[in-house]
Amino acid sequence: MSSGANKLKKMHPIESLGIAPASRGDIRIERLEDRLTPKVPFPHKHNFFQIVVIMSSSGRHEIDFKSYPVKTRQVFVIKPGQVHAWQLSTKTKGFIIEYTEDSFSAKKVSNSSLRKDNPAKRSRLLPDHFKFAVSDSPLSLNFLELMESEYIQKNENYEACLQNYLEIFLIHLLRVTQSEVHRHSKQEDLVAKFMDLVEAHFHEEHHVQFYADHLQLSAKSLSVRIQKILGKPAKEIILQRCLLEAKRLLANSQLSVADIGYELGFDDPNYFSRFLKQNMTVSAMQFRKQKRTAPRNKN
Repeated sequence: MSSGANKLKKMHPIESLGIAPASRGDIRIERLEDRLTPKVPFPHKHNFFQIVVIMSSSGRHEIDFKSYPVKTRQVFVIKPGQVHAWQLSTKTKGFIIEYTEDSFSAKKVSNSSLRKDNPAKRSRLLPDHFKFAVSDSPLSLNFLELMESEYIQKNENYEACLQNYLEIFLIHLLRVTQSEVHRHSKQEDLVAKFMDLVEAHFHEEHHVQFYADHLQLSAKSLSVRIQKILGKPAKEIILQRCLLEAKRLLANSQLSVADIGYELGFDDPNYFSRFLKQNMTVSAMQFRKQKRTAPRNKN
């Protein structure tokens, strides 16, 4: 595998980024204006959640090849494994909140309801981007400054305070995105488990039956439920994840199209080429050329 592919495959941990030191399980909140210069100078993946709250800015932000214009009062949610890039004004103001699933682990949280319903897992269901209103109090400057103060001062029991603040923050984000899946805990749990399985196995398993077996459902039942919740059948979710990874490797590695197919579990290069042709608006080589020539700033 080429060095570009190896760089993209590596998951950078929370302790490798940020201004102040943090370790897995920590909750970190910092000013966005202090993080405009990237710590990692090439496209990369995080193994932690990163929520970017834009108070004021202009520019563009790209998350997994979808580009958004950046304006005042926006939220971007970068999940573990996603690749993002931005070009932001030097006058940008806002906050970055970072955490892992271990931030709400049983060891760190005494509340039994949190152990059962990990807020970090639920935040996988948030959209990558949405706007917020001035009246959204958990997204206000005062609330975020309270979180920042707890993180900086580290007074007694500050970890518990940060956990509670972050849980309120995430619950509010789930509410304002108004997704139907957030209203049904059993459905939400199924989606989270299915998406976790897809993330872990999409490189080698493309058949719905594999995921259905792990979830103790029939393939038909899983597909029907996922279709009802996400609006797409389970097979399409799996193949779209393969397509996303193919685009990442086309843009950020020197691997041939055939080798990318092998990397993603497609044994037949011709079938993989047809798969790309059916699911991309341009050819694989055109896509690679476009992404190589586009200026991008990573963080």
